[in-house]
Amino acid sequence: MTELQLIIKNARLNTDDQELYNIGVRDGVIVALTGQAEDLGTAAETLDAAGRWVIPGAIDTHSHINQRAPEYNDLPGFGPDDNFAVESKGALAGGCTTALNYAQFGLGSMLEAYREGLRAAGQQSMMNVLFHGYVMNMEQVAEIPQAVAEGITTFKLFMPYRGEEAAALGGIGSLNHAQMRIAFREIARHGVQALVHAEDGDIVDHCMQHEISAGMTSLASWERSRPTEAEGDAAWTALYLAEKANCPVTIVHVSSLEAIRARRAAGYSDAALESCVHYMLLTTSSGIGPEGKVAPPLRDPELAAAITDAVMNGEIDFFGSDHNVWPSAAKTDWVTARPGLPGIALMLPLLLTHLVYEHGMSMERAIELTSTNAARRFNLPNKGHVSIGADADLVILDEGERVVRTNELHSAVDYSPYDGYVLKTWPSATVVGGTVVFRDGVFPNEDFRGEIINDRFRRDAAGVQEADADLVESIS
Repeated sequence: MTELQLIIKNARLNTDDQELYNIGVRDGVIVALTGQAEDLGTAAETLDAAGRWVIPGAIDTHSHINQRAPEYNDLPGFGPDDNFAVESKGALAGGCTTALNYAQFGLGSMLEAYREGLRAAGQQSMMNVLFHGYVMNMEQVAEIPQAVAEGITTFKLFMPYRGEEAAALGGIGSLNHAQMRIAFREIARHGVQALVHAEDGDIVDHCMQHEISAGMTSLASWERSRPTEAEGDAAWTALYLAEKANCPVTIVHVSSLEAIRARRAAGYSDAALESCVHYMLLTTSSGIGPEGKVAPPLRDPELAAAITDAVMNGEIDFFGSDHNVWPSAAKTDWVTARPGLPGIALMLPLLLTHLVYEHGMSMERAIELTSTNAARRFNLPNKGHVSIGADADLVILDEGERVVRTNELHSAVDYSPYDGYVLKTWPSATVVGGTVVFRDGVFPNEDFRGEIINDRFRRDAAGVQEADADLVESIS
């Protein structure tokens, strides 16, 4: 028998039986899955799971690695030459093997930002990366055909950002409803998907001005500036326009029950909902200062509990961390603080702790929420399951009690809203493509680079047609 790349022995894979399994990996793919007693021969490396859970690596559907603030480029881990290197380590230590990461936002060419992201990730990232694109203006809508040819299969549309808030975020923009209608049609025409940041700009602008004039001084004030009605109104609009265009759509970072109600009522079969762990675990009563500023905002404790109930009832399809890489220096007051929380290093252990260990969800259902459903939605059929033929992106879990410490998260970000939280489970080892990239607190193969998954989706550029004439004429 040819030597295997990796063997993981004595792995727990199922809740319903006590049998343990051996996993054999060759060329990055699971090629053998046997009972505990069966000999798989030799391997370049062997791990003993010792009866612990072995699960698919998490797929983070929403991260912003390399979405940098230029004024902090000189800080270690925050620059163009090291942000992916540092943050991918943090992700792997947290059991996240694949990031669906956004190209760096801006009002200029989305394609140029995407290409720069490809270069940075290819040179630095130890984890797998699939880049999302985005559409903030009609010039970027016109880039969709070429972007699809170059491997982008998802495009984010924004609804809330305008005026001073948009400018303060370094250049970000939202489409009006007429432009969204065109964008959905163009995305659907190319057989790809839309992602929507669903907060109504009119409601946000009105409420934001009111709270700023009253003196924004707390999480509760920030929450009032972006009320749940803004999410509900925008979700209804996005779902309606996407369905009319026959465009697959995901409402991202759902923070309330309003988007859930909207999808339930709309009944559109090709609509998905993504949420984030912070909307269950962090609230306006968490005692966090401006470091807790995120959009959509953290909600009150009762609503956070209701989000947990909705997840337990199957109303959320998958999770993203919405990981942002702002240092604490960028979050010193409520008005100017950049919105966004760090979270990719803790998404998997926090979700498992909260849903499985504290609320009784089965590990199989938790795996669906952390990898399988996302793999299915984003056309990654070889990920999200432990079976023969699957990519060997795997996590061995420890369990017990472990306190979160910011300085142990392998991230450049110098704070965590979860510092002091007690985990019930966490990764002891992480494998990407059959290579052990994290084990017992160290990274044994730092020269390893993950897959840039967009390369799987590249199309023949010679076959790409220019945007339709009516689309070009609609650009304003």
